Amino acid sequence: MVLLNDNANLFGVNPAVAEVADKFDFSRLWAYPSENSDVLRSKIGSEFGVSPDEVIVGNGSDELLDMTSKCFIDPGDKFCSPSPTFGMYRFYARVNLATICEKPLRPDFSMDADAILAERAKLTALCQPNNPTANLFDRRDVVRVLSESPGVVVLDEAYADFCGSNMLADAMAAPLTIDIRTFSKAYGLAGLRAGFAIARKEVVDELRRVRTPFGLNSFTEAVAARALDHRSWVRETVSRMKVERAYLDGRLKALGFRTYVSECNFLVAKSPVNGPALVAALRDRGVAVRDCNSFLMMDDHIRVTIGPRPMMDRFLAEVEAIIEDVRP
Repeated sequence: MVLLNDNANLFGVNPAVAEVADKFDFSRLWAYPSENSDVLRSKIGSEFGVSPDEVIVGNGSDELLDMTSKCFIDPGDKFCSPSPTFGMYRFYARVNLATICEKPLRPDFSMDADAILAERAKLTALCQPNNPTANLFDRRDVVRVLSESPGVVVLDEAYADFCGSNMLADAMAAPLTIDIRTFSKAYGLAGLRAGFAIARKEVVDELRRVRTPFGLNSFTEAVAARALDHRSWVRETVSRMKVERAYLDGRLKALGFRTYVSECNFLVAKSPVNGPALVAALRDRGVAVRDCNSFLMMDDHIRVTIGPRPMMDRFLAEVEAIIEDVRP
């Protein structure tokens, strides 16, 4: 199965994995890891110019989203986000019995900051750039939500490495904003599950109250810390991804798809044939892409993770064959 559905970095494993494995003392795995991943937090603090006390790590960014909802939502509290966006924000809010309030994006996938702020939510989540629409929201709109929201704001920058966006300074200027990052995307470590969040110390202290100890295993922590040294590898894979993204965009347009500007390592396109049927037919042929039909405004849309040229050509060949089968 060619997996083009989960937005991992398909251009290889971060070299940090082999480097750490070569020297890692696996005979020490009988011992518990660091309770708060102190080495990794210190390394992240140095990388991003913040104190380790302003950093918290988790088992992927998903654990950090879970942690945030547990910490700041009581039953009945209002949760708000744009829609469509990453579905796990809503999931964790619902698990913690929040009242869900989602505000539709405009037809061009831009965000209505006024509508979001009008809800005065206890917890708000923004994905910058946004998944699944792949676009960056207007920075001024994001800053308004960060600075004017009465509650806590999650700023998810999981895909920021693919477009050079960085709103950490804006997040730290807002007292109740949590900037969430991950090693699962550009850093190529999705299988090791490591994420981190940066916020003011008083916010991080609150998150630690609901965090389970030993969130990261020893090997994952060591690899994640080492991966921060491989900026050139990240830049190289991002550059390769952009070349293949442009290639895929052109080929899909030629097949009758409507594509959208992407700031991420995936492309969103409206299919010229029934979207769910196309996704199912691709899966039968050994290619997995994301069916976006369940998202607001995205009927017959698919999301395709960008990978090396052989993967893109395999996907395109199967798509072309399927379309030829269903067209008169």
